[in-house]
Amino acid sequence: MDARPTRQAFWPSPPGLVLLGGLLIHLGYLASLHQGWLNLLFNDSSHTEQGFDFQIYYLAGKAVLAGGDPYGVEGGFGFRYLPAFAHLLARGFALLPPLCAYLAYLLLSELVLGATLWLTWHWAPAGMVRSLALCMWLVPTPLYLELYMGQVNLWAASLLFALFYALDRGRGRAAALAWTGAVLIKPNALLLLPALGRQRQYLPLALCGAVVVGTSLPHFLAYPGSWSVFVGANLGSQQVEGALTHAGNLGLWGALVSGVAKTAGLSLSQLARLGDLPAWGQGLVLLGPAGVGITSLYATLRTRNADPLLPYTLWLSAFFLIYKDVWEHHYLFMIPVLVVLYLRRPERWVLGAFALIALPTPLVLLDLYPGVRGSIDPERSWQLWTSLAYRSGKLLPVAWVWAWQLTQLLRPSLAPPPRTP
Repeated sequence: MDARPTRQAFWPSPPGLVLLGGLLIHLGYLASLHQGWLNLLFNDSSHTEQGFDFQIYYLAGKAVLAGGDPYGVEGGFGFRYLPAFAHLLARGFALLPPLCAYLAYLLLSELVLGATLWLTWHWAPAGMVRSLALCMWLVPTPLYLELYMGQVNLWAASLLFALFYALDRGRGRAAALAWTGAVLIKPNALLLLPALGRQRQYLPLALCGAVVVGTSLPHFLAYPGSWSVFVGANLGSQQVEGALTHAGNLGLWGALVSGVAKTAGLSLSQLARLGDLPAWGQGLVLLGPAGVGITSLYATLRTRNADPLLPYTLWLSAFFLIYKDVWEHHYLFMIPVLVVLYLRRPERWVLGAFALIALPTPLVLLDLYPGVRGSIDPERSWQLWTSLAYRSGKLLPVAWVWAWQLTQLLRPSLAPPPRTP
């Protein structure tokens, strides 16, 4: 008998080929960080320097090392994170030379991604579902922009994914640690408060509250002015002139501001605060996100669905429809939502929503000044329908996923979806 291995023995299975393709795409992202192949596809990488956001962290860390206030750092939109981020992570980066610090950040991000892939591997069933779930972390284009800008959305999104896993497995301590870590890295993780309160998850609420207050209060007492800077940067509508919305803002709030301004014949370059819009436009911009928040809260409080994770993924989806500053790299926060939905309901529409969010916007076809660095906003030259079409590729699938979760929460369900091994 011929015992030689057949050709099929050396050829990867279809799930293996999918995963291999995902890994190759991710390696392409890493190569582009050096070569810049993909930079013109995204507003931030086309018009700002590499590591632009990381520079803010680095300067905040330098300020802490010098005994100063990180909220006094100038550049971009300023330092807008909790004090613990500056005193721990940013300070650690500032101990290194700038280039070494950025390379250390990239290494840490890849390690975080690796840990998240490991958790996804163990949560997902074997086969094509597992491979596609892993690729959801590897291939979305916002991940490239994340690494280019030096952002930490991946870190927070990974911790929120760990939170979902811990809640699914009934591991309260792990859930408390994961949510606390996510909030310290990105305060927008506080949006999950209604879901945690509704399900009486007292340990995560207590631990996060104690850590945030214990690490923030001393700093805000030592630098009283920093509290107003922190609140204004995260919740205020005041911006530098021309930055109320722009091509880099891909949230509902930014779309509404842009639509109102263009309908009213106002120049985006002159807008600095919400009050610059006509009264009817201010009402529209405020009512849209408020409606999403109120509806999400109603569904969370009145839910009759037995799936315990739906309220959390609903609120994480709502971030893009509520918050005023939604950058393209923020769309990494949709990845834990889509992975969880796909693991529990491996349906094609979830993959369709992921594909739309993972693809780049049509910026490269619309940008009149590709690759020009500085205060360049391509949207200032666009017509209303161009602006709407530009954002719709991201916002429509997010709204779709949010609305589907909303209807599921209000629909009776006697049993939760089957738990993956």
